[in-house]
Parts: sequence; C-alpha cells; structure tokens
Amino acid sequence: MVENNDIDEAVFLVTKIIIDAANESIPCSKGNNRRQGKPWWNSECQRAQKRLKKAWGKFRRYPTTANLITFNRELWHKIKKSFGKHISNPISALCVNGQTISSLKGIANTIASTLANTSNSKNYNREFLGHKMKTEKKKLNFNSRLDYSYNCNFTFQEFQACLSKVHKSSPGPDNISYIMLLYLTIESQTNLLYLFNRIWNEQCFPSSWQEAIIIPIPKPGKDATNPSNYRPIALTSCLCKILEKMINRRLIHFLETKNLLHSFQSGFRKGRSTLDNILALETDIRLAFLQRKHLIAIYFDIEKAYVEVRHS
Repeated sequence: MVENNDIDEAVFLVTKIIIDAANESIPCSKGNNRRQGKPWWNSECQRAQKRLKKAWGKFRRYPTTANLITFNRELWHKIKKSFGKHISNPISALCVNGQTISSLKGIANTIASTLANTSNSKNYNREFLGHKMKTEKKKLNFNSRLDYSYNCNFTFQEFQACLSKVHKSSPGPDNISYIMLLYLTIESQTNLLYLFNRIWNEQCFPSSWQEAIIIPIPKPGKDATNPSNYRPIALTSCLCKILEKMINRRLIHFLETKNLLHSFQSGFRKGRSTLDNILALETDIRLAFLQRKHLIAIYFDIEKAYVEVRHS
C-alpha cells in the first residue's frame, strides 16, 4: 500500500484503512447524550464569580431591565459551568455594511472572505510586493549532502518519541485523531513511518494535507457581529502534524547544538519560556530603582499578526 502507489494514493489508502478500522473497533456514542462533567473550581470559575458580583452590584445601583438580564445571564452561566454543562456560543448573525447575515452558509462565506482579504497580498506595499514576486521566481534547491544528520531517514524511535508526547486534539479533515495512531500495531506504525520517509525523500507533500478545517473563534470583548473580530483556528491532519513534529525536533536539536538561536529568545525552546524574559525585565527594573537610573522598554503591539497594518 505504501510502496507501490504514488504519495497521494498511498496517503488516501492509509487514511481509509485507519478510518475503516476505527469504525469497526471504536463504539460511537450518540451526540444528544452529553456526559455531565464533575464540578470543579479553577481560575475560570473565579473570573465568573467576579463577573457575577460585578453584575449584581451594577443592578443594585441601577435596577434596570438590561442590568437584570446581564445578571441573570452571568448567574445561569455560572450554574451551568458548576454542573459541567457544555456552553456553546454559536454565531447567530453578522452585520456587514448595514446588512444582517443570519444563514449558516452566509456566515461561513462572510468570515472566510474576511479572513482571505485580511491575508491578501494586496495589503502590502509595492516595494514589498516587488521583492516578494522576485523572490518567488527563484527556484528553491533542496539538494544537500545526504550524510547530514538532519537529512537521513526518520527512525522508529523518533516516530515513537513524537507520538508519545501528543495531546488530545481535534482531528483534521481526514477525521484521524492521535488516539487512533497511538493504538495502531507496531507493524502498522512501521508502515506509516515508511510512508513518512517516502514523503521526506521524494519531496512530495500530499495534496490532502494542504486542506484544513477553519473554526472562527470570537475575540473576547469584541463585537461578535463584526466578521473582523474572529481569529481562525486551523484543524489540520494529525498524520501531517506527526511528520511536522519529527522535522521540528530535528531542526530544534540542530539549532540548539550549533548555538544558532539568540540567547534572548525564550519562547518555543525546551526548558525556557516567555516567563524568563518577564523575570529579566523585572530584574532590570529593580536594578534601575536601586541604582537611580532610567530604564527604557519598547513594546510592539502587533494587531493581526503577519498582516501589514496601515496607521495614519
């Protein structure tokens, strides 16, 4: 299956076999019988308690109908949370140019077009677009020495190391979850590793892995009827993400051992976090106070990351 077919056909057959095996082996529960979770108290419950007190205090000072509705909404939200009930916030309607869009298809198309326009290349200036077009015309050369450690075939130990560290995640368009891959037999996992190495050596990325399910998440505190106030979450294939994890593991190891990462970079590094930078800033602030010196800090607030934002 993974030896005698092209990459796209092999990925299609592997996906079909895993899905068929899952359908035969894993019992399916009905969606209308949602299991009630056990009550707990965490930081989210703490914030809900504060919102409830704030709504009650506002209603006591200004006993209007609108404030009463706000208080009741927060109260029932807290009750449902404490009983473990699932609370969903579906997008009911969008407003674009004074027009209300309420159909599911219309909402999906509106948000999709908004996200497409936000990431459109037309948002960049002419100088950058010229550089972008010139660079894209250059053919990339992927050929390098095969004896480099990061170019050799992936081993079964690398595959198992990445698979053992996955978290519970929603599946992509192929409906294959990490739990399905974890319960594959050793023989099936070995064949899957063979497919990954074929993709790696033949430099052919499966077309089905280029698809994703986009879920719009409303930004907190923003107008939910504005399609620009949603951030997209992309659900891609878990098979693809396993291969990405193996590649990333090699690249991180190479960059760390060769000291190619800047000493001030803390995010996305093993044993370090962005909290280290915050502590370093706090130390500099305290030293500046003790030594009676000035400290200058520059912050970049990036709105809509990776998209040019024009300011007047």
